[in-house]
Amino acid sequence: MRYFLPVAVLVALAGCGSASERPAPSRPHRAAELVNFQRNGGLAATLDTVTVRADGATRADKRYGGAGRRFDDFRLSAAVMARLRAALERLPARAPAVGDGMRLGATYLLRYRGRTYAAKEGAVPAALRPAVATLQSIVEGSGRSGKVHHVTQAPT
Repeated sequence: MRYFLPVAVLVALAGCGSASERPAPSRPHRAAELVNFQRNGGLAATLDTVTVRADGATRADKRYGGAGRRFDDFRLSAAVMARLRAALERLPARAPAVGDGMRLGATYLLRYRGRTYAAKEGAVPAALRPAVATLQSIVEGSGRSGKVHHVTQAPT
């Protein structure tokens, strides 16, 4: 009991001070997003998303039209990362017109350096084909280097 008052005073004083003096909680550093890619629709009614960060850290998110989804976090191999960077550097400054493509085909959205490019399966403009092809291969599992963190969610 005789220690209660001094401890209470110390606790109260420890809480004093402005918020600017307290260190902010540290968050793990994440590299900037390099590219985001979505493949939407098609016959299987899927929505596949791939986000690649500048350091090669990648998240693939596959949704199965009400039948659940799967997340895979991994690092891209150096070869696939180099191929992706080369394809992205060749993207035009202005997005080409979206063609008609296949009636029931997928739609592709690619976001890179503040620009959004769109294309339809069967009508991907030549300027977008290398980037779309590389990103589709990543969606399907190529280029994974090292351990893959895999999470599956059942439908709710």
